Amino acid sequence: MRFTFPPIRKPRLASAVALLLACLLPLCVEAAPAAPSELQQSIARRARAKHVCAVAYATVQAGQLADSGGASGCEPGFEPAADSVFQAASLSKPVFAYAVLKLAQEGMLDLDTPLVHYLPQGYLHVQNTFAFGQPPVTDRVAAPELQAVTARMLLQHTAGLPNWSDGALAFDFPPGSSWQYSGEGYVLLQRVLESITHQTLDDLMQQRVFAPLGMRNSAFRWQPRFAPAFVPGMPRYMALPEALAPLSLHTSARDYATFLAALLADRQLLQQITQAPAPVQPGLGLAWGLGWGIEHGEQDTYLWQWGNNPGYRAFAMASVNTGDAVVILTNSEDGLTLAEPAVNSVLPGTHNVFKSWLIREGLSHVVCKQFNWCF
Repeated sequence: MRFTFPPIRKPRLASAVALLLACLLPLCVEAAPAAPSELQQSIARRARAKHVCAVAYATVQAGQLADSGGASGCEPGFEPAADSVFQAASLSKPVFAYAVLKLAQEGMLDLDTPLVHYLPQGYLHVQNTFAFGQPPVTDRVAAPELQAVTARMLLQHTAGLPNWSDGALAFDFPPGSSWQYSGEGYVLLQRVLESITHQTLDDLMQQRVFAPLGMRNSAFRWQPRFAPAFVPGMPRYMALPEALAPLSLHTSARDYATFLAALLADRQLLQQITQAPAPVQPGLGLAWGLGWGIEHGEQDTYLWQWGNNPGYRAFAMASVNTGDAVVILTNSEDGLTLAEPAVNSVLPGTHNVFKSWLIREGLSHVVCKQFNWCF
C-alpha cells in the first residue's frame, strides 16, 4: 500500500519576508532604548553638578502618569529607576493625611471633634522617639490644651505643638491660634487612627491606601522585599524601628506619582484640602491646608511638601487646576537643589515656595527660626 502526502507548497517571497519581519520586529523595538526626556537630561546634569548620587522622579500630566526615570551624579554611581525605593521623609505626611480624610469621609472620624474623644486612655507621648534601641520614656499628656485639639488642627499644623520634643509634651501656644510645623502633631493623629481602626499604621496604610492605589513599592517601614531596589541614604540612613506617620514612608517615584494622580482626580478631596487654609507666609502666598502646603499663584493653586531626613531629601508639587505634578526623591542632603528646576519644567512659572525659609537649610534657616527674620 502506498501513502501519498499532499504536495509541499513553497511560500511566496513576500510572505516569507513578512513572516521574518514579524518575528524580528518585537526584538528590534525592545532593543532600542528610549531617548531620555529633556527633564531627565536636566536632572542628570544637575545631579552631577551637585554630586547627588541618586535621584528618581516621576511626573503627572492632566491627572495621568507621564514621564519618569532616574539619574546618578556620582562616578561610578548607581542609577536609580522610577521604581527604586527611597525614604521619603516628610512626603509621608500628605499620604497619611489622605488616609485621615478618607476615614473622615466614611464617618469614622470627625475633623472638628476634640481628639480626646477617640483616646479614652489619654495620649501616651514618647519623649525619646529617635533614641533607637533604648526603652521608651513616656509621659501621659494631661495639658488642658489637649482638650481642644482636633484632627483639622493637626493636619494644618495649628495645634500649638512643637516639631519634636525630647521632654514632656507641652504646647507652645493655644490650639488654633497660630501656625507651627509639627511632627509631634502627626504622631498624635497616628495614635488616634490606630485607636479608631484597631490597626497598626502599617496595616492601615496598606489596606486603605497602598493596595487600592496599586502602590506596590510603598510602606511606612523598610521591608525586606525592597532590598533589590532600595537606595541607601548618603551619608547615612536612619533605620526607624517603628512606623511613624510624619516621616517614615518608604516609596518610589512612580508610586508617589500614582498617589498624586489619585489625589488630583478626587475633586471633593482637593476642595476639602484647600478650603480655608492656615496662613503661613501671606506675603509669599503660602498657607497650609489639610496635609499639604499651599501656594496661591496668580493663575493657579498648588499643593507642595518637602522631605528632609538624614541622608535623604525629597519634594512634591501639584497643580490643582491642571492636574499636573512632579515628585523627586534623592539620597543626598543636597537633593533639594534639584527641586526648583524640576518643578519649573513641569509647572512653569514663579513658585514662591522656593523663597521660603521652610525649605532652606543652613544659616538663613537658623536666623529665621532664632530671630524671626523671615520673609
